[in-house]
Amino acid sequence: MIRKTIPGDNKKNSLIARSRDRRYHFVMAGGTVKGVLIQGSRMLREMQINHDLGVLESIVLGQAYLGSALIAAGLKGDGLIQLKVECGGPLKGLSVEADSHGTVRGYLMENPIPLEKTPDTLDTSNLFGPGFLSVTRYSGEQKNAFTGQVELRTGRLAEDLAAYYDESEQLRTVFSLSIHLEKDGVLSGGAGLFLQAMPGADEAVLEMVEEAALKIPSLSREFTAESDAREFLSTYFSDFHPDLLDDKRVEFMCGCSKSRFEKFLASLGDKEKSDLRENGPFPLKTICHNCNSAYEFTKDELENLFTSE
Repeated sequence: MIRKTIPGDNKKNSLIARSRDRRYHFVMAGGTVKGVLIQGSRMLREMQINHDLGVLESIVLGQAYLGSALIAAGLKGDGLIQLKVECGGPLKGLSVEADSHGTVRGYLMENPIPLEKTPDTLDTSNLFGPGFLSVTRYSGEQKNAFTGQVELRTGRLAEDLAAYYDESEQLRTVFSLSIHLEKDGVLSGGAGLFLQAMPGADEAVLEMVEEAALKIPSLSREFTAESDAREFLSTYFSDFHPDLLDDKRVEFMCGCSKSRFEKFLASLGDKEKSDLRENGPFPLKTICHNCNSAYEFTKDELENLFTSE
């Protein structure tokens, strides 16, 4: 993966900012409700820069990154989830992957999202249109996979993810996915919250917890990179006695590399290789959809690659 430089950044600042991106696991209401709280401001800023996203694109993909990371927090071992949306609106869809270790990557089907005119609000519902949301869970080197799919209800990802759990897994769940952008479009804050009733729990309890969550003015403003997670939970969920269990990192990360694209090019058929040799273009630019990293191959590099097999 090639990380694009963030304006005004330096190595020390980037390391500090990445260290503050965490996911926090907790329980409350006597262990009847489990939750995950994510601070992901740096992760989403890197996502915005690498994918060269505008305002609406940053909101949609940023919410998908947070939602995927929240779901993946419940995986064990080397688990991985893929969140996909396929829809008829101008967005067309998105694909995001997150793993149990806290890494997230993914992309929009349309970037920029083609719109006839600039929308009057930042409401994303009109971007989706009719379609489907699916979550695929992979376990153990991706040998076993299970996919659940639901119809999009609102085009607001937090609500549609909650509907996914309600329909696909019959679990009462609350999602809050919050993105903060400055007036110039720079993404400066991102936070996510996941709450779920444990089996056999009184649903009235989760309703009260959900009501408390809805009273948070703006999650990305209230829970910033400088915030203390324990203090935040105690402030907004004090009546439910939250117990912070552990925390782990979250990060925008992709495993792509030039060597991986070399293997892909080497696997092409003879006809495709011959066409590249003769017609190029040179240099040949390959782009990873998941992180927008670009790897270039000169004519000599391609010739050496194709003749060294």
